[in-house]
Amino acid sequence: MAADSVLAVVLLAFSLSTLTSRDSDAGTAGVVVSVLLIAPLPWRRRAPVEVFALVMLACGAELLLVDEFIGANVAALVALYTLMAYGPRRLAALGCAVALVGTVPFAAMFDNPSSTDAILTWLALIAQVALAAALGDRTRARSREREALEQRARMLAAERDQQATIAAAAERARIARELHDVVAHSLSVVIAQADGGRYAAEQDPSAATAALHTIAATAREAQAEMRRALGILREQPGAPLQPQPGIEELATLVARTCEAGLAVELTEEGSRRPLAAGAGVTLYRVAQEALTNVLKHAGPGAEASVALRWEPEQVTLVVRDDGSGAAAEDDGRGRGLVGMRERVEPRGGSLSVGPHPDGGFEVRAVIPAAPVRAEAVTQS
Repeated sequence: MAADSVLAVVLLAFSLSTLTSRDSDAGTAGVVVSVLLIAPLPWRRRAPVEVFALVMLACGAELLLVDEFIGANVAALVALYTLMAYGPRRLAALGCAVALVGTVPFAAMFDNPSSTDAILTWLALIAQVALAAALGDRTRARSREREALEQRARMLAAERDQQATIAAAAERARIARELHDVVAHSLSVVIAQADGGRYAAEQDPSAATAALHTIAATAREAQAEMRRALGILREQPGAPLQPQPGIEELATLVARTCEAGLAVELTEEGSRRPLAAGAGVTLYRVAQEALTNVLKHAGPGAEASVALRWEPEQVTLVVRDDGSGAAAEDDGRGRGLVGMRERVEPRGGSLSVGPHPDGGFEVRAVIPAAPVRAEAVTQS
């Protein structure tokens, strides 16, 4: 508004100077009309419709009170430009039509309306009105373009923040699955060995010592895996990163589970072939979680089997036990089965869990043999 006020003062000074610098018959009426034409301009961008209406009324008063053109008429062009640039579209078109019609009586202010001077003046007025309207319309278009760009920038920023939130949530879920698999399996082995060592300590001290060795080795391995997972969060440049376990470590997993007191048989059918790193980790973690559940829920004397079948287009992992796990109570707070499903399904695979018809519990995971496109996302 300050800039528009300065503009109004400059236009008023220009108009008054034209009235006093030449022989003019406008007199007091010219000064009053000049003030009426220019006074509304400081509010032109705040109220473009109202300002244009007031300026048009002042133009009507000029036709009645003044017999010559005055410099303040430029206010009508400024008001029209503002209406076209900032006013409602329909009212801007109506205002342009009103301004064009108003050029006729202004051109007729000459003594002979049919003279060449009057016609040239009318054409000049039409050209000025058209130019002001075109400039205002261009300003409106540029404002719309700028608003569209700003809106797009806001949308992109919101989308970027949303993607960052989703990525962070996915990373938290991945780390939660990793820590759950490591801690749950290791603690199950530790608990089983501790219970067995406690009962065997009185009768077979050597068995208790072996159980303590297994507990120590399992705890160290769990500690190393947790440090690896948490080290990724810290993102230390140059920090050595160990590879995650895969199919090759299934035998070690089964052996460690056997040391915990659970009889496990590992079988493999078909020709082993290279798998994507993420697929190998998924199969290992599914087997680890399934064996952890067997340790916790299958009951004493239970046995388990781990079968890995290589087929032309897929790899199937089946972990089955003959214990009482199917009848175990669920407190609803476990994350194991959810974590297995979150690992398998993004790779285009399927997971089925539940009681087996012949007794016990079975976990079956099927993963396509070819690397899936989502692998990079899952690994990130």
